[in-house]
Amino acid sequence: MVSKRKKLSFAEKKNESIEKCQNSNLSKAAFAKGNAIPRTTFNNILAAKFCSSNAQICDQERKRQRLSPYENVDKALLPWIKYARSQNAHISWNVLKEKSLEFANELGE
Repeated sequence: MVSKRKKLSFAEKKNESIEKCQNSNLSKAAFAKGNAIPRTTFNNILAAKFCSSNAQICDQERKRQRLSPYENVDKALLPWIKYARSQNAHISWNVLKEKSLEFANELGE
């Protein structure tokens, strides 16, 4: 049998409330009061939504998206890391740093 109710996670509830707010004609304060959400909490949710919409979303559970200023180096380094891990090679911080500097020099960054 199919259950009648679906248990929503906090992220789903948050996204649903943001969509409802954008589709309604109410102010943020009135919408928050009508949905029993503190006004400041709702404003924080909206602010985080607008900040994260500009960021690259990798993992929904992370609160802060840390983006690298060297995207090309990251894109070149990832296949190398996957290859090294497939060969069961140990990748230390120093090896990773040297390899990233090598890729940065090749790419001119």
